[in-house]
Amino acid sequence: MGTAVPEEGRMNPWDRAEIRERVKPWVLDGYLTEYQREAWSWSATRDGSFLWWACGAGKTLGALLWLVSHSRRTRKVVVTKAATKRQWKAQGAQYTDMQMLVLDGQGGMDIPQETECIVISWETLMHWYPYILTWKGMRPLVIVWDEIHKGKAWKRKEKILDEDGDIQWVWLENRAAYAAKLSRIASARLGLTATPIRDRRRDLWAQLDLIQPEQHGTNWNWVHRFCAAKQGEYGGIDTTGESNCTQLKHILSRIVHAVSYAEMAKSLPPKRRQLVYLSPSEQTKPSAFRDTLKRAAKMGKQHLFEANLSVAASTKRKWIADSVMSCVEAGQKVAVFTGRRKDCDALAKLIKTRVKKLGAPVWHGHGGDSVKYRMEQVAQYAAAQGAGVFVGTTDAFGEAIDGLQHTDAVYFAMLPWTPGQVTQAEGRFSRHGSDRPVLLTYVVSEGTVDEHVADVLLEKLEGVSGVTGDEDATALAGTLAGDGHEDEIMDSILDLAALAGSL
Repeated sequence: MGTAVPEEGRMNPWDRAEIRERVKPWVLDGYLTEYQREAWSWSATRDGSFLWWACGAGKTLGALLWLVSHSRRTRKVVVTKAATKRQWKAQGAQYTDMQMLVLDGQGGMDIPQETECIVISWETLMHWYPYILTWKGMRPLVIVWDEIHKGKAWKRKEKILDEDGDIQWVWLENRAAYAAKLSRIASARLGLTATPIRDRRRDLWAQLDLIQPEQHGTNWNWVHRFCAAKQGEYGGIDTTGESNCTQLKHILSRIVHAVSYAEMAKSLPPKRRQLVYLSPSEQTKPSAFRDTLKRAAKMGKQHLFEANLSVAASTKRKWIADSVMSCVEAGQKVAVFTGRRKDCDALAKLIKTRVKKLGAPVWHGHGGDSVKYRMEQVAQYAAAQGAGVFVGTTDAFGEAIDGLQHTDAVYFAMLPWTPGQVTQAEGRFSRHGSDRPVLLTYVVSEGTVDEHVADVLLEKLEGVSGVTGDEDATALAGTLAGDGHEDEIMDSILDLAALAGSL
């Protein structure tokens, strides 16, 4: 489709003093890509627009800039996947001065009036809807629909007969209906996705209606206009066709800012890091670890520390598997590193069940496999041209392995806890021969020993990298985190964990 461009004469948002005050200076001074600046300027004054950006292109940052383009008085809502709510909050604080409130559960509490922006999941939107209306009051509302393809369902109303026998249309009690109702009371909307059409062209109508409510007719009219709808062979309507393609492209060109994978790859640095914190409600409940922890405590601090890392890793499996599936759906190659063979096998099994219907292969291995087998797994992954997943242990694949650099996204299920391990593991993915930028995600389970490892090591590594660049960051992080003093690190982490009651 091509990338939309801003109209001539429009004042760029970052030239406005009140907005520059809200965005961290380092973001404005060299961090933003050209396409992020372009999209910000293009979308800032629109009442409805899309960012169709390749996975990993920085859609969250693009949307955060769009949000701060609206006044502080404006109520702001981000609707996203349950697993990424806290990632939005963390990045909101990282890039801007916006304090975002994450809404968990199914309502039951008033939203504080001083709250500027809330983050809610698609799954619980219908439950929070009345509280959002009260919080909004008479103020303007703007919405970011993250992963807007999750709102692609078209059935929002049903036809009933009233007491007089007249036909009435009433809203259904489903996600799509509440999303549509919320969109209709907003003054501006931004939709984010890397995969706007996951099945058929018909998926677009509901997304268009969320971005520009009631401007694209009914679903019935739309599918007849653009999907060559006809009577189905076995009844119903066949909407698998295409019609009026030029007209549809023209409509989309006015509201879509698109960034291809190739454009993204040229614009981004070769390696980026992010920390993702999982709240207890987002974690998989660990099981059968009580006896393991008791035995480990009798064997010494090293065993106790590693046992607690295993507990923390087990709480992340579902979240990681779901995140990997999203990457695979976008056509990406993904790697997952963990620290123990048992966790590696469990992750690989779960991920295989998630991506099976997508036809994507999954390779995995650990120290219990022969060297020959492990090298075959790496070679097959390296040779794969399409989407796929590699799952392995850091000990088996985190050092002196070549072939994993052809990777788009990496998830660390068990955190490396010394700078040396971080350096070696990251080096598998950003090295000579890399042909794509890679996003390294360190997943941290709140309330576990995991969190204390992150406090001691990874946050320092990430913070320094944002200032000095990757190579200097690795060296500086080694000093800051006490590389060469592993006993001190372990003692401090275990002391913190004990105080927090996680042991």
